Amino acid sequence: MCFLAEFSGGGGGGMALGLLIMPMSIAALLLRRPSGPIRKLVEAGAVSEETARKPRSVDIPREIALRPYERFGVVRRLSDGRCWVDRRRERLIRGFIWGSVTVVAASLALISYLVLTTPKEAIG
Repeated sequence: MCFLAEFSGGGGGGMALGLLIMPMSIAALLLRRPSGPIRKLVEAGAVSEETARKPRSVDIPREIALRPYERFGVVRRLSDGRCWVDRRRERLIRGFIWGSVTVVAASLALISYLVLTTPKEAIG
């Protein structure tokens, strides 16, 4: 309890526990739906080479917004400038991120439990 109380201003471990959980909940919210550019391409039906669309035609004014997704292979760009979303790759990366978030959240929960249940005498 001493460890968490240091971060919570002496008012107990509840605030510190919230500080540990908040980043995980933000990540979960971000992972619920595809992000803006991906969502726009999917809603426009750009999910294959045949249905690919130009970014400007689906209200993506700056193509720089697609670069991170292109690096991970989620967005594929054709030679004529049209883009499409590789849904299989998107689900794979989303699953990897969810798995990572789950492992970190479980680790934080275990560490919090161990810290909170350790007797004061054992801590010093």
